[in-house]
Amino acid sequence: MSVTIKGEAEILKNIEAKLGKSKATRVINKALRTAGEKNKEIVKDAVSSYIDSGRTHDLVITSGVKSNPKRVETGWASKERAPLVHLNEFGYTRFGKYVRPRGMGKLQSAVDKVQNTAMKEMRSELEELVR
Repeated sequence: MSVTIKGEAEILKNIEAKLGKSKATRVINKALRTAGEKNKEIVKDAVSSYIDSGRTHDLVITSGVKSNPKRVETGWASKERAPLVHLNEFGYTRFGKYVRPRGMGKLQSAVDKVQNTAMKEMRSELEELVR
């Protein structure tokens, strides 16, 4: 799942100029971790609509802050869950018939929701942390 923010380099340079490099890094990392946890909850809500055993829901994780570009990633702790999530998201063919599972399109709606709210959340988080 991926959300792209344009103008990221300018934002980071402005924050570094105002706060200094080390404090800016701490502030930005904290804001990214907070946004990543919110994204994790949005994804968990999306997959909860088709819980069977609960493993897909329980294995949703958020990575630590990665660099170049700075980001956090939300995904599954187990590589074995990814194909099952893919089948739930896009459907599949079984015995010549196309099957539309309960969870079809749920993750895409979660991505859309994250894209609409990610920049606002990051901005408010950074404003709060800079004070």
